[in-house]
Amino acid sequence: MASKNNEVILSLISHTNVGKTALARTLLREDVGEVADRAHVTVVSEAYTLLEADGRVARLWDTPGFGSNLAKLAKRLRASKNPVGWILHQVWDRLRDESLWCSQEAIRNIQADADVVIYLVDASQSPDTVGYVDLEMEILDWIGKPVLVFLNQVGEPDPDRIRNEEEEWRTHLKDHGVVKSVSTLDAFTRCFIREHLILEKAAESLEGEKGKTARKLTDALVKRNLEVFQQSVDSMASLMAFSLADTEALREKSLLEKLQSFIAFNEKDDEMENIQQKMYERLAERTASTINELISIHGLDGETAQELTQSSKEEFAVRRDVEESLAATVGGAVSGLVGGLSADLLSGGMTFGGGAIVGMVLGGATTYALAKGYNLTQTGNNMVRWTEAQFQSQVEFLSMLFMAVSHFGRGRGLWQDPENNPAHWETAIHEQLEIDKDKWNSLWKKGGASAKVEKLEKALKREMRELLSSALVKIYPDLKDVF
Repeated sequence: MASKNNEVILSLISHTNVGKTALARTLLREDVGEVADRAHVTVVSEAYTLLEADGRVARLWDTPGFGSNLAKLAKRLRASKNPVGWILHQVWDRLRDESLWCSQEAIRNIQADADVVIYLVDASQSPDTVGYVDLEMEILDWIGKPVLVFLNQVGEPDPDRIRNEEEEWRTHLKDHGVVKSVSTLDAFTRCFIREHLILEKAAESLEGEKGKTARKLTDALVKRNLEVFQQSVDSMASLMAFSLADTEALREKSLLEKLQSFIAFNEKDDEMENIQQKMYERLAERTASTINELISIHGLDGETAQELTQSSKEEFAVRRDVEESLAATVGGAVSGLVGGLSADLLSGGMTFGGGAIVGMVLGGATTYALAKGYNLTQTGNNMVRWTEAQFQSQVEFLSMLFMAVSHFGRGRGLWQDPENNPAHWETAIHEQLEIDKDKWNSLWKKGGASAKVEKLEKALKREMRELLSSALVKIYPDLKDVF
């Protein structure tokens, strides 16, 4: 039965065990069908709703795929005046010859239902070594429906290698007129923001009302995916605003206590240890919650096992009131060096480096604390907050996390924290951070106890969106028009 004009029917086709159902799960964000490392896991064609918008619908068929026995019929099919008709009218026993039965089911689906064929190829193999592709393409030529070829099983994302593989497949398939495009959309490692390419290329292959419907659905899918992108940005910005505004008060110390801290500078600062633990636990809990939220936003299952690096516990900035009486006392009691530093601090000069000594004398922080990154940044507030270095690390961490989650196809199964991310992701992130380093520095300065969290979060959303969209466009130039 012919498809309605407000529907676009996509049939997923490939040789058996190339990954149709895994890709269907990724595109649909549902665990449809069965996935296993064996031939003919899918034995019945099934239709699923890929997208509904404004009275239009895109449907995705997951089919059994072409069986290996189809190649044995090559001579008979080529000799037939109506090869597709012949194979459809044969009767094969599903139990005795499952391979041919599945091939027949796949061909029947394309013939009867498909507007566009999504044909997957195994990118881990060279087209010259995969003999079955040529016969399957002959059959698709005979049927005459437009075919969009997508590379699957590409392995780790590598833009240069993938471009070369695409070109190799284009060259191999150039004589098949039904092939309208060759692209990459891996079931495991695609970027979800590029999924609209299926409908975009379908629109280019269809005419009339069908083409118009496909274009409208393409726009709707782009919009939906950008909403997921924005939800992700909002979630990450909320975490960053929290950490920028998170502070702990330092107990005000008497002059005697400050002098005692200076004399006993090799001892651990229990107050700082307690603050460190409290702030670290809050950050760890919020970070895990944010990661799990990102996983859910992207339609994935599972939870993070990621633990914040212990170095985060060391990244504090300490702001402690400096009392002139102590500075005067120390200046007169100890060496000219310390006295000079004290005077320098009081005049607004020393903040770090040699300020470690000043920190011991005036800030009430010990050598132990300062060795772990406690930094006397300014006078005026007895407070502890996260350092700018920690903030920069957090931005990088969340950016790389987003890249990992946005590429993690549902066909891969439960979310797993990545051990390594592709180097070109990190390069793109770092390049953009370097361009905008002054903006990020300005945002950190707006943190602390007096931070206007709502205003800060709004600015963080803007900068995080710019960072990630710019990095994605560097990696995928075809996303320029999307953002």
